[in-house]
Amino acid sequence: MELTTRDFNILTLVHTFTQLSSTHLKELVFFDRSHSIPDVVLGRLVRLHYLSRVGRRATGDKGGSGAYTYQLGRYGRVLLGVEGRLSPNVNNHALMIADTYLEIRRAERAGVLALKRWEIELPVPPGVRSDLFVAADFPHQARSGAYFLEIDLSTEAPIRIREKIQAYWRAAELSEADDFPYVVFVVKHEARKAEIGRIIRKLPEEQREMVRVFLLGELIPALMQL
Repeated sequence: MELTTRDFNILTLVHTFTQLSSTHLKELVFFDRSHSIPDVVLGRLVRLHYLSRVGRRATGDKGGSGAYTYQLGRYGRVLLGVEGRLSPNVNNHALMIADTYLEIRRAERAGVLALKRWEIELPVPPGVRSDLFVAADFPHQARSGAYFLEIDLSTEAPIRIREKIQAYWRAAELSEADDFPYVVFVVKHEARKAEIGRIIRKLPEEQREMVRVFLLGELIPALMQL
C-alpha cells in the first residue's frame, strides 16, 4: 500500500522525537481533522508495521493509563534508514520534549510567536547537547529569541545539573555569536523548580544571567519576557 505525504510526515515526526503519543500526533498532524481520523490512520500504520505501539503513557505521577505511545515499527525503520532495536518501554523524557514542542506550536497557532527553527538533540560544542533548540520571532514585541531548552524529569542529581550548566558556559565562552541563547530548564513540579533555582543562584553572576528554570505551563509567557 502506497504511503501518503501525511503518513511520511507522521513517520518523520515519530523518528525525530523517538516516541510520540497519540495526543501529540493528533495536535501536530490532525489538528484540523475529525477526531476519528487519527485513530484510523495510526491504526493502519501499526497494522502495516510502519509504526509500533510501545504502550500507554501514564496520566500522572501515580500512574493510570493514558494515550498510546508510538515509535517506528519494523518497516518504518527500514523506510527511514533507522538502525537498532525497538524500545520495550515508554520514553518519558522524549514525550516531555514533545510536550514542550507542542506548547510552542500551540503558541504559534495562537499568533504569539513564529517558529523560525527547532531541533532535537542539537550539539552545542564542545561538550553538551540541547534537548530542544528553539529560535522564534515574537511579532507583537518586534523581537526574536533563541533558547536551549533542557527538559528535566527530576531524575538528575544537582551535580549533573551544575555540570550541564558549566558545559553551556564553556560553549558561550567559545561562541562568536553576538548573543548566546538562554539555557532554560523546563520542569514539571514546583519543588524541582525550586531545587534548580537554588543551583542557579549559587552560580557566578555572569552564568546566572544565562540560565532560567520554568514550569512547562509557564514556559511561553516566560519566554516572552526574556
